[in-house]
Amino acid sequence: MTIYDHLVVFAFAVLYPAIDLHYSKTFKRRILTNNPRIRIRAYQHGIAWIWVLSILAIASWIYSKRALTDIGLDFSSSWQALTGLILLISALIYIRYVNHTIKNDEDQRSAINSKLKDNSASIYLPRTKRDFVWFMNLSISAGICEELLFRGYLIWYIGEYSTTLVAIVLSSLLFGLAHSYQGWKGIVQSGGTGLVLAVIYVFTGSLWIPIALHIVGDVYSGMLGWLAFDETVSNRTLPN
Repeated sequence: MTIYDHLVVFAFAVLYPAIDLHYSKTFKRRILTNNPRIRIRAYQHGIAWIWVLSILAIASWIYSKRALTDIGLDFSSSWQALTGLILLISALIYIRYVNHTIKNDEDQRSAINSKLKDNSASIYLPRTKRDFVWFMNLSISAGICEELLFRGYLIWYIGEYSTTLVAIVLSSLLFGLAHSYQGWKGIVQSGGTGLVLAVIYVFTGSLWIPIALHIVGDVYSGMLGWLAFDETVSNRTLPN
């Protein structure tokens, strides 16, 4: 354990969520202006920060001469990596099927709209095809980087001071709090999701399955938002 580990964990588990919570207040004010680029800028902001933090984490890890496999990054053709790839491909095929099924069904889109609009976090979901493209980029980035940080790095970090069980629970709690900008419901949902992904990670010893599930979950949420809120969506299909 080095001073860099403490700084990295403080940066992504404490400092960045606090900055993001503050930024979300600005976002909520600006979104009322109906500027079509506000969401895209927010997505770009999230992508940039999460990759910067992840690069710092990897740099600290490599500087300490630790193996990447110790935080679940096994680049061999392991069964975990293959399972993650199969899950990702299968789920993306299903998402395209759901898109095809819902996009021309006004009743289904109205039902989704009614369900989502009561959720305070729905303002972060895409409204246009361009929004959705950037949201997919954000989903991929979050799936890779948040799993690296909150499952790989943070569970190892907490595990150095406590048991694996405590590391799983505490990392999931911090993951939920990192989504404070979504309100209490978002904290609970994200914390619960984090707990499931943490258990999968500890059980398999690999980040690839949690990464695949994380990406799919985020892309699916974004697609539902796009289908529900874009009035022209019936004339569109998922971006290639």
